[in-house]
Amino acid sequence: MKIGSQRNGFPAFLGLVLITLGCSECGDVAEPMNSEIQFVSDKTALENAFNSTFDFEVRLDASNTREVTVDYQTELFTEGLDCLSASPGEDFIQQEGQLVFAPGEIKKTISIEVVIDEVLESEERFNVVLSNPTNGFLKGNQQVATGSILNDDTDITIDLPVGGYDTPHSPSSPPEGMTLVWADEFDGPAIDMNNWTHELGSGGWGNDELQTYTDDPQSSYISDGNLVIVAAAEATGYTSARMVTRDKQEFAFGRIDIRALLPKGQGLWPALWMLGANHGEVGWPACGEIDIMELLGHQPNVVHGTAHWGAMSGGGHPNLGSVNFADVGTDFSEEYHVFSLNWSPDTMTWLMNDEPYFQLTTDEHVGLSGFETPFNDPFFFIFNIAVGGSWPGNPDECTLFPQFMAVDYVRVYQ
Repeated sequence: MKIGSQRNGFPAFLGLVLITLGCSECGDVAEPMNSEIQFVSDKTALENAFNSTFDFEVRLDASNTREVTVDYQTELFTEGLDCLSASPGEDFIQQEGQLVFAPGEIKKTISIEVVIDEVLESEERFNVVLSNPTNGFLKGNQQVATGSILNDDTDITIDLPVGGYDTPHSPSSPPEGMTLVWADEFDGPAIDMNNWTHELGSGGWGNDELQTYTDDPQSSYISDGNLVIVAAAEATGYTSARMVTRDKQEFAFGRIDIRALLPKGQGLWPALWMLGANHGEVGWPACGEIDIMELLGHQPNVVHGTAHWGAMSGGGHPNLGSVNFADVGTDFSEEYHVFSLNWSPDTMTWLMNDEPYFQLTTDEHVGLSGFETPFNDPFFFIFNIAVGGSWPGNPDECTLFPQFMAVDYVRVYQ
């Protein structure tokens, strides 16, 4: 039997064998594979001289026989609260470039310079983003790494501004027709305990506040002719100071001037205010409350002047007040302002920087509330910073601690 015919001297089946071998060899030639490009991890470190650069490692999941490239650049962190976003130039140096992996290389590093300073800041973040790969690919969210800069400037620096408003009235030049009856200029080496008492304790003081009031010298002291009250965040909770002139300095009527610099930040609640001297006998709000100045830290360019009186009924009580704004472009933490009360029988007028912005009269509020006025009786001063509470809300990630209120003077003319 003839297996195959000859063609040019070769059996036909031999040609078939050669063709089969050639196809088998073609299957052994593999296309070069693309490697996955990914960040190894995010970076978190304290802002100090040991961490002046943040290094982000980028790896290929496998060695490649071809050159692999990928572009990178820094970008703002946009997830969550605005205060968490680091500022280019102030907190980190913007950078962009390209990583080039030579054949066989699988690891590269992106180094981003961090700006080291002594400014008290919250944790701040920035992103490093990979894009435009060649001979590789990016998958999922692995093309973005986040740098978190942790601030370690925990010591408060009292850097009091020179500028700000100061009333033309003074002990030597009182308002017309008046004389100075009491003042604390805070010029001594320590708080004058003939004028002030520290009220101590915690529990919210009726407003769901978070702080514990203390007489620790870190919470209240004299510095550069100012009374400084400090709100701080400790491992065990928030601390602050609440100082009163109860049973020491109490007044009815006159003009009151208080020059002060105020803190800011979500959950902070500084106040310069007064309670009726009969508070211990009749309670609040029957004793009356005069808020010469209150501020909510998340609104650092707005202050409130308010009066409270009467009795609690249905969860409320009579009160009236108004608000005043700092000059455009500033807030009450940046420069001093003078908060004043002109107080005469049956009339109170609130002023800021000698400009009246709210007035309350006995006729008005008796007519509204049906209660007799407590505002013709003596009152004492209270200076404090509360933390948290039903009105300002609690601190958040953007609130910096410690914060301070500086009072340059308090003066009473009659």
